[in-house]
Amino acid sequence: MAFTITKTVRPNAVWQEMYLQIQKDQRVIITAEGLWSPEMRPLTIVWCGPDGIEGRPANDQYLLPGTNVGALVGRIADSPILSVGNYFDFYSPYEGPLFLAMNENPEYHSQAGSVHAQIILFDL
Repeated sequence: MAFTITKTVRPNAVWQEMYLQIQKDQRVIITAEGLWSPEMRPLTIVWCGPDGIEGRPANDQYLLPGTNVGALVGRIADSPILSVGNYFDFYSPYEGPLFLAMNENPEYHSQAGSVHAQIILFDL
């Protein structure tokens, strides 16, 4: 049996708790859709989906360097940050609450849009 819920994720680098507890070795599928816009400098507006801006890897000032700017990222409790994008299917090596965010620079504050993440938790 599986539990499915849809959550809205705001476009910023602040970790947003999904109010779901992930168990170690639990299968989790996260699918996401929608459009959001990370803050681009100089003043340029760029819209992207949960996979972020293709060909624009984040530098060390972002939540997850090396992953596309604007991509959906996650973590479980204080785990290392995971690249989620528009589809992520995994067996969790971690245990705790699930958090999602945009791969953004925490110093930037002019984002727009949102993505909707469907989270499926499978029974152990």
